[in-house]
Amino acid sequence: MLLSKKFREMFILVCLFSFITFAHLSLGYQLKFIYVFSAFSILILLSNFSFTIYCIFILAIGLTGVVYSPVGLTYGYPDVNSVGSLIYTNKNEAIEFISGLPLFTYLIALIIIVLMFLSLKLKVTLKRNNIILLSLFFVLSAFWSPVRGYIKSDFNPDFSILASGLPEVRFFSDLVESYNEVNSERVKFSKIIKQKDLWQPVVEEDKYETYIMVIGESVRKDFMNAYGFPYNNTPWLDKTNGKIFTNYISASASTQLSLTNSLALKDDNTINLNNSVITLAKKAGFYTYWISNQGMKSAFDSPVALIGQQADSFNFLKSGNSDDRLYLPDDKLMPYIKKALMSEKKKKLIVIHLMGSHPQACVRTNGKYDLFLQSKEISCYIKSISNTDKLLSEIVSEANNNHLKWTMMYFSDHGLSHVDEGTEQENLTHNDKNKQSFQVPFFITGSDYSHREKITSQRSGLHFLTLFSQWLGIKEKNIPDDCNMISNSQCSGQDKIITFKNEVKDYDELNEDFPDRQLVSTKNSH
Repeated sequence: MLLSKKFREMFILVCLFSFITFAHLSLGYQLKFIYVFSAFSILILLSNFSFTIYCIFILAIGLTGVVYSPVGLTYGYPDVNSVGSLIYTNKNEAIEFISGLPLFTYLIALIIIVLMFLSLKLKVTLKRNNIILLSLFFVLSAFWSPVRGYIKSDFNPDFSILASGLPEVRFFSDLVESYNEVNSERVKFSKIIKQKDLWQPVVEEDKYETYIMVIGESVRKDFMNAYGFPYNNTPWLDKTNGKIFTNYISASASTQLSLTNSLALKDDNTINLNNSVITLAKKAGFYTYWISNQGMKSAFDSPVALIGQQADSFNFLKSGNSDDRLYLPDDKLMPYIKKALMSEKKKKLIVIHLMGSHPQACVRTNGKYDLFLQSKEISCYIKSISNTDKLLSEIVSEANNNHLKWTMMYFSDHGLSHVDEGTEQENLTHNDKNKQSFQVPFFITGSDYSHREKITSQRSGLHFLTLFSQWLGIKEKNIPDDCNMISNSQCSGQDKIITFKNEVKDYDELNEDFPDRQLVSTKNSH
């Protein structure tokens, strides 16, 4: 009986230790067992002094870990970018994100819940010596690092000795700090956007009347037949004359990070939204349109939405109702696109921002697909690319019907990476560790293009303004113009990307996300 009791106590202690380990992982921090033991020590002490307080802490840690695990296991601890994504994401996108998580994430959350309830059964009575030892160990392990930093800072009063690396403490500290920074950035953006732009463009070439820029969403190029995918989901792009870029990489692997670093001028670490592609085009004499199937929420508008609102005419399908869960395919944009194309403005730039292939893809296609490949979501993803290809062909047809001299640029904001590969739940999601999350389609065509040309030299979205200004036929002193981006010239600095931590990294250092098998159709269309 005594042995059974000892075994039970030991089992609960192991469960508590495991609970802390998985909780730390779910909060997005690098696993350090010194902090696991530190949290283990203080929780045992709490159990000894007050079982009620101990239970409150266990529930708080467990529930926080479960709720944050989708973000923590995917993007890491609550830094500026993960908190910013939470603020700028609407409810529908959040649900889509959660439904597309790998099984591993759900498994971790389930393990935390089970271990949390088992840990609530802990009952300990500590001797005085054990209390002293555990207390000493906790203080040293939890606060030695900040104390050492405080000493190294020559006792700087701004340095907090309470800035423990213990995840239970650091999580809430990082969360508050990041939220304040995001909110401060939002206020800063709202002020910057009202400032006068600095552009002084010189128009060097006035070749077309209408410039159409289509920004796709979440398309990785190796899922397109035009880039070698074995199934024909891009019939229009396959045969259309134009310049197809085979090595264009997006600035980052998420919409806000990628497009803000592409569509606006960056000065050191500040993105000057007032100096955007829209204000540049307006200064060069273009009448500008922004037509979007992505949300506009007014109070918490994303930086990209703020850029869109700079246009002379802007339309957001979800304006005033970013949380709308209705099926809104991109072809709902066509009435606005037709109106813009038919307008009598002599020079115009029409920017079209799609929902494209944004996870979850089956929401984009209303659950429909042409052929079944591995999983329903992968099948819908392939169909969503087909839908975008069809929309591009319709835009071109409409431009031709209006007898316009036009040119169109199409690219995707970023790619995606596999999760649950090889299973019936296989899906694609955001990830900044793999090259394929940055490998996107980029294509330029026009009313006078007579042949297809491949641009094989690498191009980075961080230099998009140079490419954009060359496409418009203008020069601007603040935009580098030392290399022809719309050619096979070898341009310098084209191998950098921005990570989710907002850090510049070499693209070549990223991993590969190649499927370990070829997708094979096994079912009919749906």
